[in-house]
Amino acid sequence: MPIAATQAWAEAAATVDASQVMHVTLELIHSQFVENGQPSPIRAVMDTMDATFRLDEGAPLNAGQRVLFKAVPFGIEYPRIGKLGVEAPIWIDNVNREVARYLEPATKLNESVVVIFRGYLASDPDTVGHGPFRLLLRSVKRKGARLDGTLTMADPTKLRVMREIFDNQRFPALMVAAGA
Repeated sequence: MPIAATQAWAEAAATVDASQVMHVTLELIHSQFVENGQPSPIRAVMDTMDATFRLDEGAPLNAGQRVLFKAVPFGIEYPRIGKLGVEAPIWIDNVNREVARYLEPATKLNESVVVIFRGYLASDPDTVGHGPFRLLLRSVKRKGARLDGTLTMADPTKLRVMREIFDNQRFPALMVAAGA
């Protein structure tokens, strides 16, 4: 990671309001995650206590509802360029039997686990403050009570980089500059 990004991150961390704690959450979804015939996603919050947050209206399951996220230690490293494009290593610790019984059958299918990353401010558990980002969990390996895997972007063609759309009606010089 470039030094400028690290310095920018340090400045942002130094100036943030201490009361505005961000709770990072993961929602893991797969066709094998079923309980009593209903989809049963694994929902985790990076904290020491379980917490309830309202999902966004576009959520694939329980859209707009308040749902419980279990306190589970996990970590996501900075992304890097790998075999599948941009990849981010992830680990999930203290994976109990309940989670393991879902993940083991899921790894036997040729279907990725969908991971939805969301961030909520402690002061506003009803609003997704960061995300949601849809990712895919691949290359899952279990070592005791810990899972290691790799996150990749679910559909990089839908990733919006710029906030403004530059089209040829508003910016006709773009087509001239491109030689069209």
